[in-house]
Amino acid sequence: MKGIWKKGAATAAVLFTLLALPLTACGKKTEPPATPEERLALAQAMAEEKAEVDALIEAIGEPASTTYVSSCLGDGEDGQLEYEGFTVYTYRDATGKEAIQDVLATG
Repeated sequence: MKGIWKKGAATAAVLFTLLALPLTACGKKTEPPATPEERLALAQAMAEEKAEVDALIEAIGEPASTTYVSSCLGDGEDGQLEYEGFTVYTYRDATGKEAIQDVLATG
């Protein structure tokens, strides 16, 4: 009886470990880059890919301010997202999809 009990406990321990691993991975959230220079570098890399603004905000955090005006290039809006040390310029089309167009360092 002791042999069966040991096997059952070992099996339970292995199953528990396998089930707990995915939960520990889901609980970790990556922190945004700490310095304005790191955020600028990441924003510039994302601008080269014309990444979506939602991905940028998820990666580096919310901007200090945003401004939108009607675009002269299409039916959408041109956006200006202000961060410490840089500005992100975007285009949001009529469907609401917003992509990074350019990033410029300020000050």
